[in-house]
Amino acid sequence: MKKTIFSLTLLVLTLAACSAPATPTSSTEAPSVSVENNMPVPDEVVTETVVEGKIRAPSFESQTYINESVGFALEYPAQWTVTEAVVGDRGTETLLLSTPEIADQATVPPGATRVAIQVNQWDPKNALAEYVDTRKAAWESSGFTVVNEEHVTLDLGLAAVRFSVQSPDGIPVEYLIAAIGDQYVTISGEGDLELVKEMMRYLRPIGN
Repeated sequence: MKKTIFSLTLLVLTLAACSAPATPTSSTEAPSVSVENNMPVPDEVVTETVVEGKIRAPSFESQTYINESVGFALEYPAQWTVTEAVVGDRGTETLLLSTPEIADQATVPPGATRVAIQVNQWDPKNALAEYVDTRKAAWESSGFTVVNEEHVTLDLGLAAVRFSVQSPDGIPVEYLIAAIGDQYVTISGEGDLELVKEMMRYLRPIGN
């Protein structure tokens, strides 16, 4: 059986008890990224809710993924591709891919990196600790092992919980879970884990 970082989506979403959020977009001025669109998203100009400090320049040439419906942004490598989809009727998933052909592969090949951004509505709202406990229970029931857990404050002040997790097949995966507005954002990634962790650091709320 294929074990990937996406194998827990249906299990966790089954635990959710809310209606689906609106499909996110990745642009405020350019056309939205449609499902299975493998063209890079153009550079964006974003009005951000800066909590503290400022964004450090990424180590990679970057562009900005923007989810207007939830209200967050994230930097990712400029040459990557984006695929968005609605997951059942309870959430959305966006894949950021170093190369488009790895979107549906069970595991990423050497040299490739895949990052998934899941947005879920879940009750109770604004209860990050309880949502994290739900994710941990889902991992445990699926044979995933939590190697490390830490509470972090991202560059612009957003509180989050970061995990290093190992799949039943021994694949290391990085996770970051945060609450933005009344929804929960989970970022997971495999491949170049240092790059994944750097991308996670740029998760931030945005607003007008």
